[in-house]
Amino acid sequence: MTDIRRAVRWGTWVIAGVLLLVLYRAQALNGSRPAYLASVGAWAATAGLLAWPLPPYRLRRILAAVLGVVTLGATAAVTLTVPAALQHTTANWAVGANGWLLLTLASGRRLTTLLLCLTVPVVFAESAALAAGGVEVVLMTARALGILGLQLPIALAARAVEQSAEATRVLHLTREAIRTEQFVAAALHDDRLRRSQAVAAAVEPVLAGLAEPSPGPDDTLRQRSGVAAAQVRRLLAEWHGAGGDPLGADLSACLDEVQAAGTRVEVAVHAGSLPPELRRAACDVVREIARRPTARLRLTVVPTPAQLCLSVVARTDGADPGFALTEVPAPLTIRTTTIGTTLWVELTCPV
Repeated sequence: MTDIRRAVRWGTWVIAGVLLLVLYRAQALNGSRPAYLASVGAWAATAGLLAWPLPPYRLRRILAAVLGVVTLGATAAVTLTVPAALQHTTANWAVGANGWLLLTLASGRRLTTLLLCLTVPVVFAESAALAAGGVEVVLMTARALGILGLQLPIALAARAVEQSAEATRVLHLTREAIRTEQFVAAALHDDRLRRSQAVAAAVEPVLAGLAEPSPGPDDTLRQRSGVAAAQVRRLLAEWHGAGGDPLGADLSACLDEVQAAGTRVEVAVHAGSLPPELRRAACDVVREIARRPTARLRLTVVPTPAQLCLSVVARTDGADPGFALTEVPAPLTIRTTTIGTTLWVELTCPV
C-alpha cells in the first residue's frame, strides 16, 4: 500500500466516523438501530484492517470484501425499512456515511469496482423512493448527487495522484538502474584496460625474444609464449562476450596451464555457462589428459534440449593414450573412446 493510498483511506475513514458517530447518530438510532450498529462495527473493524502493518494480500482483500458486504447490507436494510416518503431524510445517513466507508474499503481497487461501491447504495435508495412519487425521487436524486459529487472527485483525484506517484517512482528506479549500469560499465572498462596493459607487458618481452636472432625458440620462450597467448585469449573472450567466460575461472585456468605447457588448445562453447559439477569433472579430464604428451586438445560444449554435452578430443604424440578416469559423480555420465593416438572423452549433464 502506498503512502498516498493509506492517507486517502484514513481520511475517508475519519469522514465516515464523523458522520456515523456525530452528525447522524441520533437520527440513525431512532430509525434502524441494528443497521446503524452494524455500520459502526464495520467502521471500527476497518480501522483495525488499516492499522495492520503488513497483512497478507489475499487475506486483506477477503476481510475488505466481508466488511464491504456488511456495509452494503446495513445500507440496504435501512433503505428497505424506512418508508418511501422519508428516503431523502431518514435513510439519507446510510447512503452518505456508509458511502464514505465503502470508499475506504474500495480504495486501490479497479475503477469499476469503486464506482459500483458508490452507486449501489444510491440505486437502492432511488428504487425505494419510486413508490413515493416524482417529488421524492427528485429530492433523493439531489441528495445523491450531492453525496457523489464529493465522493467521486476525491476518489478519482486520489487515484490520479497515486498513478502519478507510481510513474515517478518507476522513473526514479529506471534512472537509478541506468546510473548503476553506467557505473558497472565504467568499472569493467577500467578493469579490462588494466588487464590489457598487463597482457601488453607480458607479450612485449615475448615479441622481443622472438625478434632476437637465435637458431630457434628455447623452452623458456615457448612457455612464456603459451602463457601470453592464454592471457590474450581469455581477455578477448571477456571483452567480446557479454556474459564473460562461459568456462568459468577454474576450467579456463586449467586450459591455460595445458596451453602454457606447449599443447595447442582449441575451445568451442555454444552454451551460456557450465554447471559447477560439469566444470569440475572437465578439469579432472583435462588434468588426466595432460599427464601424457599431448600435441593438440579440443574442448567443445554443445547444449541439447535434455542435456549438456562436453567433449574433449586429445591427440597424443605417439604414446599410448590410455585413460584412467572412468567414473564421475552423479548425475554426470562419461564415455571414453580411443582410436589410435586420439582420445575422445564425452561428459553429459542433464539440464
